[in-house]
Amino acid sequence: MEEKKYFSDLNREVIETGKCTLCGGCVATCKLLDVGYLSVSCERPVIEEGVRCPADCGYCYSQCPRVGKPTLMEGLEEIYEVVSKDDEILNACQDGGVVTSLLVYALSDAVAEGCITVVDKGDWRPEVQIAMDKPSVIKSAGSKYTPAATLTGVPEAIMNYGLWSSALVGTPCQMAGYEKMVAVGRGTHNAHNFASNVQLRLGLFCNGCYSYEKLMKDYLEGKQGININEVTKLDIRDDVLHVYAGDKELLSAGTNEIEVYKRDGCGICEDFTGLFSDISVGNVGVPAGKSAVIIHTDFGKEVFEYALERGFIEAKPIDPSGADLIHKLQKEKKEAGIAEQNRRKK
Repeated sequence: MEEKKYFSDLNREVIETGKCTLCGGCVATCKLLDVGYLSVSCERPVIEEGVRCPADCGYCYSQCPRVGKPTLMEGLEEIYEVVSKDDEILNACQDGGVVTSLLVYALSDAVAEGCITVVDKGDWRPEVQIAMDKPSVIKSAGSKYTPAATLTGVPEAIMNYGLWSSALVGTPCQMAGYEKMVAVGRGTHNAHNFASNVQLRLGLFCNGCYSYEKLMKDYLEGKQGININEVTKLDIRDDVLHVYAGDKELLSAGTNEIEVYKRDGCGICEDFTGLFSDISVGNVGVPAGKSAVIIHTDFGKEVFEYALERGFIEAKPIDPSGADLIHKLQKEKKEAGIAEQNRRKK
């Protein structure tokens, strides 16, 4: 019989070694099982002082995507150049407002009762929110680039809001984390039926997430002298970080300059496009003001086509050069992740 492992093992093997994605899957599962010992502090999962995991648990360990990779099923790959058709969304969002439009469509057509997203709670600190109407979804628009434990929104949607269906927006590692939660849950506990709660998974292209303290406080505030309360938009495009206050660009810096501020866990990630999503979205391979959209599942295709048919978005097949670039970046991310995993084993 395989030895059961607990949060102490997860802490020793994953968190302390810099492999943690901060997806929030361990915290979410602990809450869904009505244990609630885990939380997030200083960009890492922690356990309440003085408590011990129940003897028959250990699901936080078995559901971690960095303990064992979830299995990727063969799916679709249809790639489009997409933009929102909603002026209110376009005025509030970046890169064409596609994620926001898909979420608004999902709410309007009862695909989801609420959306698990991330908002700026002040000082550009990301915070997970449950958005249940268009204004709340728009509030979450825009790239944050620093981490929030997005999967903690799953128990919040179920236990605090009583939702039976949600749309989840997250980075590739968070999509993998949710897939691992579902796979392990199906065969063991299926805590609070979370496996069927998330109806729609929207992934975000990602080349790495940055530590809040290092990027926002040490670099932007400390080194560059930028008041982050004045910042209205962060955008990484073509390997350049752009920082804006309204229409004024405060900073333009190559991503090579801020590479050292990435979280350690990002170094071993193999997924750029969010392969475990129904639909994934990014600003690569398309003109400014548009998004590249990849459909990965039959359900994702159904949602996309209904959103298109009902006038939430407009789309056309991506230019072949754009698709080639996306494939190139996915290949490079996978190769770099595997190489870093092998380096850390030495």
